[in-house]
Amino acid sequence: MSAIVAGTRISPDLTVLGIVASGDSGRHPVYIVWHARAWCPMACKVFTSPRRLRREAALLATLDHPNIVRCLGARRPAHLLMEFLEGPTLAALIRSRPRGRLGVSDAMRVAVHLGAALVHTHERGFVHLDVKPSNVIVVRGRPVLFDFGIACRPTARRLRRPVGTAPYMAPEQCRAGTVTPATDVFGFGVTLYESLTGRLPFPGGSRRPFPQITVPPRPLRQHAPAVPAALEELVMRAVDVARRVRSVRRRLTPPRSTGHLDRPGGGV
Repeated sequence: MSAIVAGTRISPDLTVLGIVASGDSGRHPVYIVWHARAWCPMACKVFTSPRRLRREAALLATLDHPNIVRCLGARRPAHLLMEFLEGPTLAALIRSRPRGRLGVSDAMRVAVHLGAALVHTHERGFVHLDVKPSNVIVVRGRPVLFDFGIACRPTARRLRRPVGTAPYMAPEQCRAGTVTPATDVFGFGVTLYESLTGRLPFPGGSRRPFPQITVPPRPLRQHAPAVPAALEELVMRAVDVARRVRSVRRRLTPPRSTGHLDRPGGGV
């Protein structure tokens, strides 16, 4: 799909302002558009399949949480409108820090907000299947989960093929097995591990496309000794297949907090 040029009117009241995410690697492109009737910017995800548009729009319509992107409706032929979230992704925020990782307090806040988003998603009967730092936008210090393109309801049926982003995929995703909320617990844990260390918990390489299936995770404090042992235990219980907990609410959501991410240099 070729990119839509800024200034293009894609419907009578929607004009493209710019691109947020390209459609590389089979992804659907996302644009910033100006909504003339609402008189505000929105995010617009452009689909090639109206069926996939209806599926994602229906899923997002069941979710209502401050840490999950809001769906604002669908337009023909295949445009999904969402709130425009202005801020860096969590991946960009991690890279921007002096040591390439978040401080403990910021990582704890990510855990609280992202954990709350996943609890809500699971309570509504869905699994996200692509939890990772680049799918979290930090809006004035508030982490917001987005991109529910491959989310589904957990069933006893196996996946047709491995889906997700390789380093964040649970072993059952890698094997195209059955998925449950515990599948998202794994991605949640890898996201927190990366937030605290700037690294992934499993050594990669072309010979091991999915090392998480056979290789144990490296101890978190091996890379970040200042992280408290209790926090390391929380994260390792999410990424260690032998000890993984089954739900975010049960074991992984840290003590309740309403704080926002610390703002380096006075702003995020």
